[in-house]
Amino acid sequence: MDEKRKFRRRSLVYNFKVIDMATGVSVGRLANLSPEGLMLITTDRMMNNPEMKLSIVLPEKISGKNSIECKAKCMWCKSAVNSDFFEAGFQLMEIPDEDLAAIVIVLTKYRLLD
Repeated sequence: MDEKRKFRRRSLVYNFKVIDMATGVSVGRLANLSPEGLMLITTDRMMNNPEMKLSIVLPEKISGKNSIECKAKCMWCKSAVNSDFFEAGFQLMEIPDEDLAAIVIVLTKYRLLD
């Protein structure tokens, strides 16, 4: 797969819950994050290409917010190393400026050093 990302995805030290805003149901946990995309660990196979409105639940208020909200498009999904789970890569499609700023804070505060 050709690498088309401008920003490197960063693994996180905190297990962020991600909610499908249309249903209010958890769709998985955040595995990594960048200003342009994210990867989820999920128990359900995700369909490629559908757009979803996601809410990333924050462990503490960041810039006065309890969550980061964005529209994202599933670009791929595959079985994880643990075959009970799937990994799904999403491209962020629409994200308000304040939520993008919160992503930068999350990456600074909660990313693994590499």
